[in-house]
Parts: sequence; C-alpha cells; structure tokens
Amino acid sequence: MDYSKITLLSAILLTAFCPVSAQKNWTLQECISYAKDNNIQIQQAEQTALSSEEDIRTNKAAFFPSLTFNTSHNWYWTQTNGSTITTGTGANSQVPTATNPTYNGSYNLNMSVTLYDGLSNVNTLKQSKLEHQSKVYNAEITANNVEVQIIQAYYQILYAHESVLTDEEILKVAERELERTKAKLEVGKGSKLDVAQMESQYQQNYYNLVNARNTEASNILTLKQLLQLDSSDDFQIDYQSFSDDDVLAMAPSVEEAQQLALTNLPDMKAAELEVQSAQLAVKIAKAAYQPTLSFNAGVSTSNNNRSSDTYGTQLGDNMNESVGLSLSVPIWDGRRTRSSVNKAKIARTTATLNQADTRLQICNTISSLHLDILSAQARYESAVKSEASAKESFELMEERFNVGLESVIDLLTEKNTYLQARQETLQSKFTSLLNLRLMDFYTGIGNN
Repeated sequence: MDYSKITLLSAILLTAFCPVSAQKNWTLQECISYAKDNNIQIQQAEQTALSSEEDIRTNKAAFFPSLTFNTSHNWYWTQTNGSTITTGTGANSQVPTATNPTYNGSYNLNMSVTLYDGLSNVNTLKQSKLEHQSKVYNAEITANNVEVQIIQAYYQILYAHESVLTDEEILKVAERELERTKAKLEVGKGSKLDVAQMESQYQQNYYNLVNARNTEASNILTLKQLLQLDSSDDFQIDYQSFSDDDVLAMAPSVEEAQQLALTNLPDMKAAELEVQSAQLAVKIAKAAYQPTLSFNAGVSTSNNNRSSDTYGTQLGDNMNESVGLSLSVPIWDGRRTRSSVNKAKIARTTATLNQADTRLQICNTISSLHLDILSAQARYESAVKSEASAKESFELMEERFNVGLESVIDLLTEKNTYLQARQETLQSKFTSLLNLRLMDFYTGIGNN
C-alpha cells in the first residue's frame, strides 16, 4: 500500500475542510497598546529614565565616606668598592661591586568624609530625584505623542474607508445610468451626447474611487509605520460603526476640560519639576560660597628587608594612625562661582517661563479642540439633513430622467449635489469623532 499517497490525500482533505483562521482586525486600543510596547522612541525615553536612577544612587553614595588603599614597593641598589687590581702600568684600581638590593614596602589606608559643603550634597540628591521623575514624565509625554498620532491615523483610515464605500456605491449608480442611456440611444430616445456625458461622469466616478482607495492605503501605511510594522505585513483595522449619539456626544465645558488636562497630562507635571530642579540648582551653585569641612583618618605601616624582625612584627611596629579635620574656605575663584549662580538664576527663570508656556499651550489646545467639536457637530446635523434632501431629490430626478422628463445635465447636477452633501456628512462626522476621542485622551475621561 502506498502510504505516501494516503498521507498526501489526508493533508488535502484537512486543508479543504478546516476553516482558515481569520485575519486579525486591529482595534484602536490594540494599536495603542502595541505601540507602547514596541515603539523605539518610547523605549529610548524609558531607558533615559532608567539611566537617571543611577544618578540618584551615585548622589546617595556621596554621603558615605570614601575609602582608599594604596601601597608602594621599592628596591634600591648601592655600589661599593670591591677588590683591588694592578694595571699594566703598575697602578692599583678599585673594581666597583653592587650590594644586595634594599627593599622598602609601605601600606596606607585612608578614609575621608565631607561633614559640611553648604548642603550641596543634600540639594544635589534632591535635584537628581526631581530630574528622574521629570524623565519619567518625559517618557509618558513621548508615549502620549505617539498615541495621538495613532488616534489621528486610525480615524483617517475610518474616514477614508467610508469614502471608498460611498464612491463604490456612486460608481454602481453611474454604471447603471450609463447602461440606461445607451439603451435609450439604441431605441432612438437618446443622443450620443447624452452617452458621452454619462461616460465622462462614469470615468470621473471611477477616478474618484481609485483616489479614495489610494488614500485609504496611504493612511494604513502611515499607521503601520507608527506601529513600526513591516510595510509588507498584512494589516487591517476594525472598521467599527458609529451612531449619531457617538458623533453628537456632549463634550465637557472648556474650563472643565482645561482643568482636567492640566491635572492629567504629564507635560505640566514635568514642567513643574523642571522649575523645582532649577531652584535647587541655584542653591547648589551658591553652596560654592560656603566653606567645606571634611573629616579624614588614615592608617599606614611599612616593612623592609634590612630588619631582622618578621614581616608581621614590622607591620605592627611601624603602624601609624592619624585623624584630622580639613577646612577649605573659598576666597577668590576668578568669579566662577558668581557666574555659576547667575546662570542658575537665568535657568530658573527660563524654567518658569517654560512652565507658563506649557500651560498656555495646553489651554489653547483644549480651547481649539472644544471649538472644533462644536463646529463639527453643528455641521454634521446640518449635513445629515442636507444629504437626505439631496438624496431624495437625486432619486426623483433619476426617475424623471428614466422616463425622459429630465436631461442628462440636470441629472448629473443633482447627483453631484448629493455627492457633495454626502462628503460633507462624512467629513463632519469623523472630525467630530476624532476630536471627541482626543478630548477624552487629553482630559483622561474614559482612559483605561
């Protein structure tokens, strides 16, 4: 029995009857979660925040004593007069000889700790903690920027997809109208001009559909690039539907939204920490005016090869211990400290201005977003009514055209009016949905 044929047949049957797994459709939240886990910019910002943790550990260690050990080992040779020889002239000459080397070894253990430095160490540690938290917020800002770009790209795809569906529907209508016009010509109830006009309209509708599909493909590519997926990867989003309630959802008031955004966004938190860090930088710079007091202690010993004592005995006998205080008082440093203080004050003022600017930008963003929502919702309500009227008018015009009561020009005019109303409905719809989603993001409403 040919088992290879049986195996091949089994594989074919399994392939035929087993359902193929459906391609994954990415939701907006899945796109955002994937980007947060895989986006290189976000990972770089997170690594920067991790690196700043080492600065905290370093500045904590500055409060502990420093301990150093050093040792040196030296050998010395001296020359002495050796034996006497007689030269050919009868004179005597001394031949120098080298003695055994003299060895000296020394061992030193020193400890030093700063007792007072104008609180520079204390403020430096505080500053490093603030800067670490600021970098954590900066990582969140990077993640937020990526999320906003993903939200915008996602809704652009949804809008483009709806446009494609509309253009496909319009193309079918244009094809039907063209066929009817050709049929009229064949029975002598139409003209070649009517057919040419319908053919031109059909080609224009087909061109619009091609452009809409290209726009959708381009938007999908943009989202894939934000997710850092390969351009050749299969990728589809979840083309969810939206109701009028979604489009016309009530946004919070400007004042409420601004307050929520200022509280929720890491931008303001990072700006506040930058101001506090700059204030500490001024104190650190001023600490250079203060004296520095240090405590030091040391233990030293030595040994050599000339002593008859043992190695351990020599180390014990030669042991020296010391303790002391060191005071350094700055008198004149070429104006370096004053310049450092002045620069720190300038940096503090700059940080304060940056904080005010960040606050202003957030408030302006929320104000513009709120206005765009109200405008888009008003346009949508008007566009829905306009589209319904234009569609009804077009359908009536099409019926009259079919019985020969209207011209091709009149029909195409009504059709284009309907198309414009439909596009206005789609544009205002997704403008409202996008801005509402961004408002939820900035204010933290509905965020998981």
